[in-house]
Parts: sequence; C-alpha cells; structure tokens
Amino acid sequence: MREELLARLSFYPHLTEQQKEELLRASRMQHFSAGELIYTPARECLGMIYVVKGVIRTYLTSEEGKKATIFRLREGEVCVLSMSCVLSAITFDVEVEADQDCELFVIPAAAFSRVSGENLYVENFSYRIVTERFSAIVEALQQMMFMSLEQRVVTFLLDESAAVGEDVLHITQEQLAENIGSAREAVTRVLKQLKERGLIVMGRGRIALADRKALYQFI
Repeated sequence: MREELLARLSFYPHLTEQQKEELLRASRMQHFSAGELIYTPARECLGMIYVVKGVIRTYLTSEEGKKATIFRLREGEVCVLSMSCVLSAITFDVEVEADQDCELFVIPAAAFSRVSGENLYVENFSYRIVTERFSAIVEALQQMMFMSLEQRVVTFLLDESAAVGEDVLHITQEQLAENIGSAREAVTRVLKQLKERGLIVMGRGRIALADRKALYQFI
C-alpha cells in the first residue's frame, strides 16, 4: 500500500530507483483519532503528510491559547508545513491535529530532505505545496478581516457541505468556532439566528442546511 501511495505523488516518475527505495523504506502509515495532536513544534519534525482517509486541521495558537484554523486537508491532499525544520520558506510554527479519525502516509523529514536535495522535482513539489497552503492562509485572513461573523459561519457551512457532498454536517459548535477562529459563544448566537430564520436545523453534534439558496445570499 505504501508503494501505491508513494506513486500517487507527482514527483514519483522522476525519482531514481534508489530514491524510491529510500522514501519507501523510511515511510510509514499512522492512525490518529479525532482530536489527537498530530504535530506540534515542540515535538520532533514530522515530515510530509499525505491524507489517506479522514480530515486533518492545521492551525495557529495565540499566547492566550486561542486557536485559528488556517486550512483543513482531506483525502488525497498533502501537508508539508510539518517539515519546518527542513524547509526554510516556513518561518512560523503551526500545529496539526486530526479533525476526524484519519489514516496518514508519512515520509519522515530527514529522508524527504535528503531526496529533495538530490532531486529538483521533489524540491519543486515541496515549494508548490507550500505556496498553495499560503494561499489558503491568505484566504482565511481575508475572511477574518473583511467578512462579518455571520458571513464566516455561513461560508464555512456551505464549503463544508460541498466538500462532504451532504447537507448534514457532523460538527459541534465548538469545532465550528475553532475552524473559523471565533469564540464559541459568538458562533452559538449566529447559529441560533440562522435556526430561527429556518435556514439551518441543529441537533447534538450536527448542523443541517435547510435552505441552501437563502444561505448563499449571505455571501
């Protein structure tokens, strides 16, 4: 399975046989339960993460302990921000946790760094992924600065619904608040208002979109 997953990465056809063997030998599969911390700067540099199943969340933490999500990754997507020890373009610390139960294909930073130093395609892959993630960070900042809380909540609900292909989202109000970088109490007020307008239906650990067309009018 690890060889099949390695072959899915765009640089794979440009690896030498020796480089393929090195990455495959160093790689591993890891399981994380929902809410479990995958990476923090206080731990050893992790490496390249390929999401095989589930969802992971990358966020920044303020000195007061407030978390601000900068992006979430799903099946088939890659994170390299957990390799800040070897990628000089990453100049800030992030934390990564399992937003849902997940299976990850991990190439440790040391092995990935060695091959990246030898192979231009691997190096370009790394910086392309970093650029894509920085774009997501800018988008998250734009939402925080220029959208009202109501718009941010609705945007998240619509984006999440589109990503999972369902109108029913299995998410708590606390998780929603963390994903948009807001206080739970403020998010609860917005959800209550949307519910009173008949736009959503709330249950324990779930939010259902009742009127998608009306929700789009907010954004």
